Amino acid sequence: MEICFFNPSSLTEGGGAENWITIVSKFLSSRHKIGIVALNYSTTKRLQFDEVTSLIDRVDYYEIPSVKPPRGVALPKPFYLSTLLNIFNSYDLVYIILPSPPLELMFYLSKMSIKSELVAGFHGFLRRDVLLQTLYFPLFKKTLTSFKTYHVLNWQTFIWLKGACRFNNIFYIPNGVCSDLFQLCDDPSNSQSFNIIYSGRLTEGKGADILVEIIRFVNEKLKLQKIKFMIVGSGTRDYMIKALAEKYSNVHYFGFVSRKILPLIYRQGHLFLIPSRTEGMPLCLLEAQSSGLPAVGSNIPGILDVIINGKTGRLIHPGDIESFAQAIKEYYLLWHYSPEQYRRINRTIRKHIVDNYDWKIILGKIEKMFEETLANTTSSI
Repeated sequence: MEICFFNPSSLTEGGGAENWITIVSKFLSSRHKIGIVALNYSTTKRLQFDEVTSLIDRVDYYEIPSVKPPRGVALPKPFYLSTLLNIFNSYDLVYIILPSPPLELMFYLSKMSIKSELVAGFHGFLRRDVLLQTLYFPLFKKTLTSFKTYHVLNWQTFIWLKGACRFNNIFYIPNGVCSDLFQLCDDPSNSQSFNIIYSGRLTEGKGADILVEIIRFVNEKLKLQKIKFMIVGSGTRDYMIKALAEKYSNVHYFGFVSRKILPLIYRQGHLFLIPSRTEGMPLCLLEAQSSGLPAVGSNIPGILDVIINGKTGRLIHPGDIESFAQAIKEYYLLWHYSPEQYRRINRTIRKHIVDNYDWKIILGKIEKMFEETLANTTSSI
């Protein structure tokens, strides 16, 4: 097969979608011709260009000049649209990540010029009442007909597309994790502190402000001893975390950390915190749970796909600061008084992730989705 991936941000952005493309394209490039086309737009440049190209050494990588409208995602500059379409037409199939409107409209209007089969990749959660205004929905549904196949990372998006758009050729294939890299965390009985980890972009959507309030509540209301917060990431709200680290001695802010260092940080952890307002299927959660960490996260699509409430973690109503803090306290007390039971929980969590989300399983499903798309198959799952 000859497969091209398109992303409206540069791979130097280093976010979840960019990591997904990098891993999937690297795997497929051993057996297929693979190309990646990205726009040169980036909100936070976490990786250098040569770092990206070294990760995808057998893949053709193109960056197209872009323009960013006041709302929505970046779009290719009009003069370069023909260049983009010519690249697409040199492949059998093009996988397009659709983060939000109006990107799908551009491909709908260009469909007559595209000979390749198109696959729409939904790496976030679409909600008609939030991301798509009621008046735009009929047009949105119409524009999606230019795609042959639809790939979603969580069940809620699958149900949404199935029910609202009445599409049948939808593939639910979740995100994956390299369980060989993210190994079981260290023995909890050997630690002098209960280490709570947050890893991800520090933005409103990821709940950076909620994270701040949770830490304040734990430190000022619960006043638990031997608690340490280890925060990894960067973003528009990083100033809030920096101020918090200056105020509290048990808050350690690492900033952006390379993926080579992340496994070492997770291995030191005892609990993972993910208070997001919106997610597709967070890679950081899979990495933490592959390391055996129970997780306390928002009860939203993407997170609730991964966490088994009461077994591998706790699901909390988004923004409920006190409930987040109480869940942290419950795990803290379990770690403090029953380290052997905590270790059993670690092993149970890791097994669940390895059995269901390891890349060895997920990559085969993605390859099969592409094969069925080119074979005119419309299997749903």
